[in-house]
Amino acid sequence: MPFQINVHAQDHILEVVYPPQVTSEDLAEYLAEVKKAIVGFGGEWSALVDQSQLRVMPPDVVGAMATLNAYAQLHGMKRSARIVTDAPSGLQAWRMTKRAMLTIPTRTFETRADALEWLRNPDAD
Repeated sequence: MPFQINVHAQDHILEVVYPPQVTSEDLAEYLAEVKKAIVGFGGEWSALVDQSQLRVMPPDVVGAMATLNAYAQLHGMKRSARIVTDAPSGLQAWRMTKRAMLTIPTRTFETRADALEWLRNPDAD
Protein backbone atom coordinates (compact mmCIF):
# COMPACT_ATOMS: atom_id res chain seq x y z
CA MET A 1 0.00 0.00 0.00
CA PRO A 2 1.52 3.35 -1.02
CA PHE A 3 0.12 5.14 2.05
CA GLN A 4 2.33 4.79 5.12
CA ILE A 5 0.39 4.52 8.39
CA ASN A 6 2.19 4.76 11.73
CA VAL A 7 0.46 4.63 15.10
CA HIS A 8 2.31 6.44 17.89
CA ALA A 9 0.44 4.74 20.74
CA GLN A 10 2.22 6.57 23.57
CA ASP A 11 1.37 10.01 22.13
CA HIS A 12 -2.03 8.96 20.73
CA ILE A 13 -1.00 10.19 17.27
CA LEU A 14 -1.98 8.60 13.98
CA GLU A 15 0.62 9.50 11.36
CA VAL A 16 -0.08 9.08 7.66
CA VAL A 17 2.25 9.77 4.74
CA TYR A 18 0.47 10.24 1.41
CA PRO A 19 2.04 8.87 -1.78
CA PRO A 20 2.70 11.19 -4.76
CA GLN A 21 -0.44 9.85 -6.50
CA VAL A 22 -3.52 8.13 -5.12
CA THR A 23 -5.40 5.41 -6.99
CA SER A 24 -8.93 4.21 -6.19
CA GLU A 25 -7.53 0.85 -5.07
CA ASP A 26 -4.99 2.50 -2.77
CA LEU A 27 -7.71 4.72 -1.36
CA ALA A 28 -10.05 1.84 -0.51
CA GLU A 29 -7.28 -0.03 1.34
CA TYR A 30 -6.16 3.14 3.12
CA LEU A 31 -9.67 4.00 4.34
CA ALA A 32 -10.12 0.52 5.82
CA GLU A 33 -6.72 0.57 7.57
CA VAL A 34 -7.14 4.06 8.99
CA LYS A 35 -10.59 3.28 10.39
CA LYS A 36 -9.11 0.24 12.16
CA ALA A 37 -6.39 2.42 13.66
CA ILE A 38 -8.92 5.04 14.78
CA VAL A 39 -11.07 2.44 16.52
CA GLY A 40 -7.92 1.04 18.12
CA PHE A 41 -7.27 4.28 19.98
CA GLY A 42 -10.54 3.91 21.85
CA GLY A 43 -10.57 7.58 22.80
CA GLU A 44 -8.93 10.89 21.95
CA TRP A 45 -6.05 11.03 19.48
CA SER A 46 -4.41 13.45 17.04
CA ALA A 47 -3.65 13.20 13.33
CA LEU A 48 -0.38 13.95 11.59
CA VAL A 49 -0.84 13.88 7.82
CA ASP A 50 2.18 14.32 5.57
CA GLN A 51 0.95 15.54 2.20
CA SER A 52 4.36 16.82 1.09
CA GLN A 53 4.73 14.25 -1.73
CA LEU A 54 1.17 14.62 -3.01
CA ARG A 55 0.94 17.11 -5.84
CA VAL A 56 -2.73 17.08 -6.84
CA MET A 57 -5.58 15.32 -5.11
CA PRO A 58 -8.30 14.17 -7.54
CA PRO A 59 -11.84 15.37 -6.65
CA ASP A 60 -13.03 11.87 -5.70
CA VAL A 61 -10.10 11.54 -3.32
CA VAL A 62 -10.85 14.95 -1.77
CA GLY A 63 -14.42 13.82 -1.15
CA ALA A 64 -13.35 10.52 0.40
CA MET A 65 -10.78 12.24 2.63
CA ALA A 66 -13.29 14.86 3.75
CA THR A 67 -15.69 12.07 4.72
CA LEU A 68 -12.88 10.27 6.56
CA ASN A 69 -11.97 13.46 8.43
CA ALA A 70 -15.57 13.91 9.55
CA TYR A 71 -15.61 10.25 10.71
CA ALA A 72 -12.30 10.77 12.51
CA GLN A 73 -13.57 13.80 14.40
CA LEU A 74 -16.64 11.86 15.53
CA HIS A 75 -14.32 9.08 16.74
CA GLY A 76 -11.90 11.01 18.94
CA MET A 77 -9.67 13.11 16.67
CA LYS A 78 -8.91 16.22 18.74
CA ARG A 79 -6.22 17.92 16.59
CA SER A 80 -4.99 17.65 13.03
CA ALA A 81 -1.61 18.71 11.66
CA ARG A 82 -0.75 18.58 7.97
CA ILE A 83 2.68 18.79 6.41
CA VAL A 84 2.71 20.65 3.09
CA THR A 85 5.51 22.03 0.96
CA ASP A 86 3.93 24.88 -0.96
CA ALA A 87 0.97 27.25 -1.09
CA PRO A 88 -1.16 25.11 -3.46
CA SER A 89 -0.74 22.09 -1.16
CA GLY A 90 -1.69 24.23 1.82
CA LEU A 91 -4.79 25.47 0.02
CA GLN A 92 -5.74 21.90 -0.89
CA ALA A 93 -5.40 20.85 2.77
CA TRP A 94 -7.49 23.84 3.89
CA ARG A 95 -10.25 23.02 1.37
CA MET A 96 -10.41 19.43 2.57
CA THR A 97 -10.66 20.60 6.19
CA LYS A 98 -13.48 22.99 5.33
CA ARG A 99 -15.32 20.36 3.30
CA ALA A 100 -15.20 17.99 6.27
CA MET A 101 -16.52 20.83 8.47
CA LEU A 102 -13.92 20.10 11.14
CA THR A 103 -14.31 22.03 14.38
CA ILE A 104 -11.07 20.84 15.97
CA PRO A 105 -7.77 22.77 15.89
CA THR A 106 -6.14 22.20 12.49
CA ARG A 107 -2.86 23.62 11.20
CA THR A 108 -0.42 23.17 8.36
CA PHE A 109 3.33 22.92 8.81
CA GLU A 110 6.39 22.69 6.60
CA THR A 111 8.23 20.17 8.78
CA ARG A 112 7.31 16.96 10.59
CA ALA A 113 9.16 18.12 13.71
CA ASP A 114 7.08 21.30 14.00
CA ALA A 115 3.84 19.39 13.42
CA LEU A 116 4.70 16.77 16.06
CA GLU A 117 5.67 19.49 18.54
CA TRP A 118 2.29 21.19 18.07
CA LEU A 119 0.39 17.91 18.47
CA ARG A 120 2.34 16.85 21.57
CA ASN A 121 1.97 20.25 23.29
CA PRO A 122 -1.62 21.43 22.86
CA ASP A 123 -1.25 24.03 25.60
CA ALA A 124 1.64 25.76 23.81
CA ASP A 125 -0.62 27.62 21.33
